[in-house]
Amino acid sequence: EFLVPKYSKEASPHDPYNATYHWGDNHILPEFEDSGRWANIPICKPSLMEYEPQGHEKLETPKFRGEDGTPKNHHLVSCLWASAGYTTRGHRFAINDGQRRLLEWITFNKMLGWDHFYIYDNTAAFTNETSLQPIADMFPDQVTILKWPSRVCNNNPNNVDSPGERSSQYAAEASCRLRFGPHVNWIGQFDIDEYIVPMGKYTSVLPLLEKLDSENKKIISFASWRAWPRATHINTIVPIKDNKYCGTGHECFDLTVQSNTSMLEAYNCDRNKPGQKQTVMPAEKQIYRADYVKQHFVHYSTVTESTLLTIADFYKKFGHRRQAPDPLSRFGDEVEEGLMIHSKAVAHQDTAGWKRNCHKDAHAFSLCRLGYPYPKGGDQETGPQWNDDGWKYNCFVNEKIDDYWAPLLKENLMKHGFFGQ
Repeated sequence: EFLVPKYSKEASPHDPYNATYHWGDNHILPEFEDSGRWANIPICKPSLMEYEPQGHEKLETPKFRGEDGTPKNHHLVSCLWASAGYTTRGHRFAINDGQRRLLEWITFNKMLGWDHFYIYDNTAAFTNETSLQPIADMFPDQVTILKWPSRVCNNNPNNVDSPGERSSQYAAEASCRLRFGPHVNWIGQFDIDEYIVPMGKYTSVLPLLEKLDSENKKIISFASWRAWPRATHINTIVPIKDNKYCGTGHECFDLTVQSNTSMLEAYNCDRNKPGQKQTVMPAEKQIYRADYVKQHFVHYSTVTESTLLTIADFYKKFGHRRQAPDPLSRFGDEVEEGLMIHSKAVAHQDTAGWKRNCHKDAHAFSLCRLGYPYPKGGDQETGPQWNDDGWKYNCFVNEKIDDYWAPLLKENLMKHGFFGQ
């Protein structure tokens, strides 16, 4: 995609484009005779021909169209950077459940209305012995997988002068939007440990997207706040007393989710009731119109058609208001529309001292990363604050997940041989 530059002056009609006129004569471009051979210029196939040939054929008889009538291959897609295994910042903790999580995540999002998934497989940045290909092969018509062995430039911890980043993810996201964005209507930008859960009357995200269109909204955000795995849904705790492994003198353990449950069900223990998360959220994730957002950065739509307007044009269209947040964006209603469950894995170092931190006698600032849900109707101000064993309540169960989504997800996962079927 090419963004047409805006010039302060118009060129002469007799000279439609003159580089010196627009940019001056201080160029870094070499002289023509020094520019090398044309044969050295890399010519790549269009993205659809290279990675999704069946999608290229679909444009002849499109199932979907954009707001301007342009043929589109897909309506709602995911741009996903993921790995079968990886290490967290500072190489603090190794996680190797990527295949299990991806299978569940794709299965769940298909239920919600996603019709295609572009997976940038980062596994080869860590090992060549496995990949996400076996999971992608289970969904041949819905998954396009791209090998993406690029490593992050800096995997330092977050608490140092040069904190770690996710450069590989940033590049993958930009690549996906530029390669495939022109051929889709909506892009959902989430990780495989993040679940959008339709709420209220919704059992799919597609009617919600129709609602956004009726409101002329191009971006919808969901508050991101880490949920805890329920103590009842993890495997038996085997205490480990190793100062180096645990990072402290307190016992820790390797926290794993039982194989007879889903990650969504296990982590259905949000630290805030629906509707309260936005007041304390550290971040957000989004679904956005691919033709409206010109640059997206993990959590945010950083450049859009609206923010590209001149100040005068922006004020004329939207009135005298700030450009951020984007005027055509809004948050989802967590009670009536949808919310996000962030099922981030718990490092063994973060379980250290769980007996102390999760107990009713724990200090107020102690953080328990095991989920002990409040009884129905209870909260921090109402009803009992700990169970009969003295474990302090610290999260809330979403009833629609337990009653509707988790059973439906389990039923669909069983079709893929999960849960021992």
